[in-house]
Amino acid sequence: MSSKILENTLIGLSSAERLDFSVFSAENRSLWDSLPETVRKEIIRTAEECRFTQEDTISLSLFQDFRKTGNRKRLEDIYFAKRRKLSCLVIAECVENDGRFISAIEEGIWSVISEPAWVIPAHNSYVRDTAQLSLPLLERPVLDLFACETAEILALSACCLKNQLDPILIEDVWSELERRIAIPYITDHFWWMGASGPLNNWTPWCTQNVLISLLSNPRLSGKERMKAVKQATFSLDLFMDSYSEDGGCDEGASYYHAAALALFGALKVLEKSTGRDFTCIYHSTKVKNMAAFIEDVFIAQDLYLNYADCSPKAGVLTAREYLFAMATENAQMAHHAACDVLHYGWQEEDNSYNLFYKLLALASYNEIAREAEKDAVFDKKRFKSFEKTQLVIWREADITFAIKGGNNAESHNHNDVGSIILYKGTKPLLVDIGVETYTKTTFSDQRYTLKPMQSSYHNVVNFPPLQQKDGAEYRAQQLSLSDSSVSFDLTGAYPKDSGLGSYVRTAFLNRDDKTITVTEDIVSSQAPVLTLMSQEEPVIRDGVIDYASFTVSFSKGFESAGFEVMNITDERLRKAWPDRLYRTLVTLSGSAEWKIDFK
Repeated sequence: MSSKILENTLIGLSSAERLDFSVFSAENRSLWDSLPETVRKEIIRTAEECRFTQEDTISLSLFQDFRKTGNRKRLEDIYFAKRRKLSCLVIAECVENDGRFISAIEEGIWSVISEPAWVIPAHNSYVRDTAQLSLPLLERPVLDLFACETAEILALSACCLKNQLDPILIEDVWSELERRIAIPYITDHFWWMGASGPLNNWTPWCTQNVLISLLSNPRLSGKERMKAVKQATFSLDLFMDSYSEDGGCDEGASYYHAAALALFGALKVLEKSTGRDFTCIYHSTKVKNMAAFIEDVFIAQDLYLNYADCSPKAGVLTAREYLFAMATENAQMAHHAACDVLHYGWQEEDNSYNLFYKLLALASYNEIAREAEKDAVFDKKRFKSFEKTQLVIWREADITFAIKGGNNAESHNHNDVGSIILYKGTKPLLVDIGVETYTKTTFSDQRYTLKPMQSSYHNVVNFPPLQQKDGAEYRAQQLSLSDSSVSFDLTGAYPKDSGLGSYVRTAFLNRDDKTITVTEDIVSSQAPVLTLMSQEEPVIRDGVIDYASFTVSFSKGFESAGFEVMNITDERLRKAWPDRLYRTLVTLSGSAEWKIDFK
């Protein structure tokens, strides 16, 4: 049942204003002229390298390449580069305001609206988790993540440069946005809009970008805007309902930026269009906790606790996190975000094509710079747990130790129930690999043939050939929890009637001597094998596994051990890991107890 927090805030609403986003327009010189010279020069330098050529064309054979080969990257590299160039050029023209980039911008807009469809091949279907169509059906556009994001870029380009661009081209933009985005959103239904099945980051991410393009479109009537607002309200309420009160994100830190953070963007757009005050929403316990999740899983620098399809390099905090933190009264997160913006740069690397995010970052840049100059102390919570995802985090001195329960049907799931993650300072000790570059296999019925998805590549016990199974029924049962220990019954994460009687894992952090003890209580006819994934190479001797930064020693249950090298060649994994990782396999004689000591 929906809590309807957004719907209740909009009770009695009879109209929604058209948004012209004039605050971002090139005419608003108070914004653009106030930027530091270093930022202005960076924007201009980047734009001067942006040009559109025939190589930006997405051909029929390229669109069909995904279906034939499973490769997403070849098309998406061109697709996103084109949108990134357009956004960069629009920003540069707003900075200079002398027409130097107008011709290139119009070329870019023409190139984008000349694409027959904006859906990417990997998303070209009408039913969730079904096979993609060979071609887009032009009479019924698919509203996927990137069709919606394309619409946002075009709409804001027209708003920012409404007096500089060819007026006929601007009319063409609004016409295409009406046909490809507004009408499908108002008259059709896509799974991420809600009504049946679980929701994920698609809901706020698509909704935010649809609202930007739809509520700024002068071709649409007030009645059509209200239909869009009502649908968005319905979808966003359901999305918020999918979270527990503690704000835990089952998709992990990487997807926080497209989930809770995109919810904030959608709320800001709705707040502006409806004229209602959303303070009560931002100050609600759930939304405050949803905002703070990224801070809860923070380790150090650009490192975050990761699980599912999340990388440990989950993206630094940006202007959007700063604004979300300010709205939810989280001073520590606001300062953290401000420091990240000044240290790592104002642009979001993974979303550098999103014009809305660029505009928000520049509009708040000077405020963020002032915040970053303040002194502040980061006070990380020594203990944090999340009820729905069953993620438990302990911190002591420079140790960050986490264990995840949950189930194996979470969004972007890996079969990782009960797996451990361990850091000392910025050193990853026991690690979660993350996910490789997305291909057709990644989101198919062959997903769990990929090694990073399998429980035998996570820090948990398996019973070869028995591994954990995917599905909502394969889950952990939390038996006990404290600020230094947790106990999970993991039996239910493995297939039944397979020789496994029971498996209970208990983890204890001794805060006094800073050691960690893990107990594996096992009843099984299959030999248990513990996996330990590490960045450091192990040296194995007499029940002890010695690493450069820590030692794993067994007081019970050790039978034998060996390790294999995982060469890291995948482009996506290379962003987080060195050339190789190590997979240590410890054969246990039955129940076991092992201890981690730090060097």
